[in-house]
Amino acid sequence: MKGMLLPLLLGIWLGLEDIGSVAAIAGPPAQGSPLVTLQPKPLSGLLLNPGKGWSGMGLPERHPPEVLELLGMGVMRLDWASVEPREGEFNWTALDRFLESWGRLGKVCNVGVMCANTHGRDPEGYITPRWVFDAGAKKIEITLNPDQSTTGTPGKKIAPVFDDPIFLAKFANFLRAFARRYDGDPRIAVLDIRSYGNWGEAHMHPFGVPDIAPEKFREHVQMHLDAFKRTQLCLSRNAHLGRYGPLKPVFDWAVLEQRIAPRRDGICGNSDGRETAIGFGIAPGVFELFDNYDGVKRRGWWDGRKDKSGMGFTLEECIENGKPTWVDLGRGGQSGLRMVQENRALIERLSNRIGYHFHLQRANHPDRTTREGFNLELAWTNQGVAPIYLPCSVAAALFDENDQRVATAWLEGSQPRLWMPGQLAVEKTRVKLSPTAPGEYRLAIAITRANSDAAPYIRIGTDLPTVDGWLVLGKLLIER
Repeated sequence: MKGMLLPLLLGIWLGLEDIGSVAAIAGPPAQGSPLVTLQPKPLSGLLLNPGKGWSGMGLPERHPPEVLELLGMGVMRLDWASVEPREGEFNWTALDRFLESWGRLGKVCNVGVMCANTHGRDPEGYITPRWVFDAGAKKIEITLNPDQSTTGTPGKKIAPVFDDPIFLAKFANFLRAFARRYDGDPRIAVLDIRSYGNWGEAHMHPFGVPDIAPEKFREHVQMHLDAFKRTQLCLSRNAHLGRYGPLKPVFDWAVLEQRIAPRRDGICGNSDGRETAIGFGIAPGVFELFDNYDGVKRRGWWDGRKDKSGMGFTLEECIENGKPTWVDLGRGGQSGLRMVQENRALIERLSNRIGYHFHLQRANHPDRTTREGFNLELAWTNQGVAPIYLPCSVAAALFDENDQRVATAWLEGSQPRLWMPGQLAVEKTRVKLSPTAPGEYRLAIAITRANSDAAPYIRIGTDLPTVDGWLVLGKLLIER
């Protein structure tokens, strides 16, 4: 019993009960200074933040304003043939325009290059460039007459034999050129590995041939790892209602050992989202709907009605299952607009639930201190489904009566990346704020990009006054 007494008393003192965690502990409160305890309410309504949220296909101008204001990420897939029409000659115009268009809006991008695409527009069916096959690479040819639009468009479709050594060597050369130009580009939040399978989704539907061997699939992934050292890679996890084929060990290795972000293409249809949960705390999960919003709704899946194959899941249950950071907003455009207009309350609630959503549940600080510093205790909750994957720091500041920030300090030991959903993260640290003159100030906090960057970066979902984006905790008297 004696061995349990000290931890129990410490937990009571910090107010953790049985759900908390201690990130940093400092000394006792300053002697003679009354402790101010603040327990604010969560902020109501929509709160958008970087590094999370909704995504939409194509350039920003294709999205109505009501959709565009919600989007945090643009999505683009390119056919390899359009980027390298002749060996060693590259056309980056479309990709550059895409990145610049979203970058001007302060939003990021998800891009990938495909080698097979049954929605391709080339009348001869080439997505991998013709010159690759002229060099001796083997190919698969089909004539497609689809009975539903999600399968592709009618006509001739060509895919490479994905384990062919000539194809692999040519694509590895392309990847090196791709990485030389774009690796580490801050506008690219997610770069898809799309070199294997139709649409790069790591399956061979509707080409009707078996998957390549796991070791060859792993070679595709490793090619991307070898080329891109600074950009977050992403890999589609191919499963039908959670049932994997022989490639599952490679999917798992990619996430668990190589920290490649998991994505699922098929949400609300043949996936309930569970495939991306493996990346929780490792890399951001990415969702794409099975079809645009109109198509998902037409099948009854939007409302969770199961078809004869057991397909059909609500978006909300998929998000709870998969813990994603990025979610497809009905493909955007007019379909996305109908998704927003018909489900406004749901969209706003899910906007806050996707990825991270931080709330300051409690703050303890003295009402007065000296320039030698004071103890500050902050208790945070993450009301999203995932941790934050962006680097960031927590800072405290003093503001004067003219709303001027006169002193700033970053909180040592504060680690937002460890604020996990469903847990109370209590961080207690020593703060030293030294304005030029003693007096009464307002104490405020913010989440910034990094130490020394004083611009608020992450909006906090807490109902408190703000000044210049900083969350005001209350008054603090700085004595001589």
